[in-house]
Amino acid sequence: MDLEELIEKHRIALSPAAEKLKTVFEFTLSTPCVVIADGEVSQTPLSELRNRLKCSLALASEPIERFQRLKETAGFDAAFEAMTADDEVGEEFVAAWDESQKDLAEGAMSTLNDIVAMVEQARRGWEATPKRLLVVAVEGKTVQSGLVPVTGLTT
Repeated sequence: MDLEELIEKHRIALSPAAEKLKTVFEFTLSTPCVVIADGEVSQTPLSELRNRLKCSLALASEPIERFQRLKETAGFDAAFEAMTADDEVGEEFVAAWDESQKDLAEGAMSTLNDIVAMVEQARRGWEATPKRLLVVAVEGKTVQSGLVPVTGLTT
């Protein structure tokens, strides 16, 4: 189910968070958002997204991001070989790789950069007129986020 379908399905359950967002007069990490995971809708402050989405710091590291960019053009094997053989960052890459694989095995589904992007998205929603609520949907290992106008969710 895509994010729009989930929002429509859970529109009534999103209403309390939308009402609360309408009363927020200063954007902080206490600003409410909604996480929909396994059909459950829960309001949470932005500060809790990192815990709710099983975040990996290693996946957001510069060596891993460099590997990802290189992999797009050179392929996995060539990129991995180039990164591990690099005298400047090879050791750092291997440590970040090992940590990221551990994080993924433990269920990480987002990076710290993903969380920062969601907080920035929530800020844009809070600054909008009318305000827009950040909704994050988790299905399996897929995470989607979007903004929903509070006027469509409140009475």
